[in-house]
Amino acid sequence: MRRVLGPALALVLAMLPGPAAAASAWGSPVYGDPPGWCTRYSDMWTASVVTNDPLVVTNPEKETFYGFHPDPGYDDWYGFFYGDFRGRPGDSSGWIKLLHERYPQHYHWNFADNGWAVHGHVKQYIAYYNWTFGGQCGLGRYGFTWAPPYMADQYGWPVVDIYVDAMPPYDPVPRVTDATSTSLTFTWDPVADRGDGAGQDFFEAGIDHYASWVTVGSMRLQSAATVVPRVITQKLIPGDTACAHVQAFDGVGNSSAERVVCGRALSPPPIPAWSVPSRVSADPYPRGLAGFDTWLWLTPSPEPLVAAETYAGVQYAVTATPVGAQWDFGDGSIARYVGSDGFGVAYPAQSSIDHEFQADNRSGYPIRASIAYDVTYRALLGGAWLGPYPMGGITLPAIGLDYQVRQAQPELVATGE
Repeated sequence: MRRVLGPALALVLAMLPGPAAAASAWGSPVYGDPPGWCTRYSDMWTASVVTNDPLVVTNPEKETFYGFHPDPGYDDWYGFFYGDFRGRPGDSSGWIKLLHERYPQHYHWNFADNGWAVHGHVKQYIAYYNWTFGGQCGLGRYGFTWAPPYMADQYGWPVVDIYVDAMPPYDPVPRVTDATSTSLTFTWDPVADRGDGAGQDFFEAGIDHYASWVTVGSMRLQSAATVVPRVITQKLIPGDTACAHVQAFDGVGNSSAERVVCGRALSPPPIPAWSVPSRVSADPYPRGLAGFDTWLWLTPSPEPLVAAETYAGVQYAVTATPVGAQWDFGDGSIARYVGSDGFGVAYPAQSSIDHEFQADNRSGYPIRASIAYDVTYRALLGGAWLGPYPMGGITLPAIGLDYQVRQAQPELVATGE
């Protein structure tokens, strides 16, 4: 006389590996068999249930319990439970009487009926005892009503390993990793499953897959289930906003919260209206001598220029980095420099920029310097700064110097004898 399993439970059990052919096939190094346990009559020793239901409505012993003998040989069913029941890790209940059944009726027992919550990993042992035939595992005989140990379950699975993970995985956090004027790119980092139970009873189903998709307006695009995070690039037109949606699922179907990040296609912002604080300095000062070197430099030496601005609803940080300079010495001579050599060095150090004026100029030579900058921008999208992205180059003038030059006059100096 066998009871029929529901199709869903039968599928779960069919997918699980069979027990090892050993004395501990229904036990384990961590969860040992109860004292006096025997498995004489059942031919289905062990089963495993993996679920996210703490009340375990798929308990395979749910419809096991039948009365086999007419009165007065009625039947009693007992359970021995070990593991994290009711939130108490390592709880061993001892033998508990579950049901008293009268022939020919049959009954069921399930965790949900008793409000027993399962956390992590537990083991359930089921035993049958008939008060006429005793233990029937070589431990009793007809007419003796000995106390436990009891014989094994005659019908069904005497031992059930139950694994419960009712905790969802940690939430994945999508982010924008790149943006252009025509696309946005999203990804996220792997997350862990949280698992259930405590101590030796802890069980973690593990991450099974991620579900992710993109929305643009009311359209849902690029939906996929992947075992690892993926990179999603969505084409856009200027002004479009795209949102990436991600959920993590563990091996028993728990899902994280749906996390969302949004961003817009980027357009380069306007170049800020910068002014340069650097001015032209010279030595000798305030005037030079024709036919002698004049050392020149910029004070202060050019530094990167940074500006924050909001454009088309996006926050930007724009940076101009000095990369060189062009000098016009006011006498028709021009020189171009790359890098910091174009900024000179303040006296008394010898500057990298020097010039020899050949003629007297009492009104002053108009010395001018223009600083070359490379410009980049970064954009704040989805809570993260992206970039830098290039914007080209600009040239900004330093504050010039009108530099007087005198012609040196030779003098005859007499010496005494």
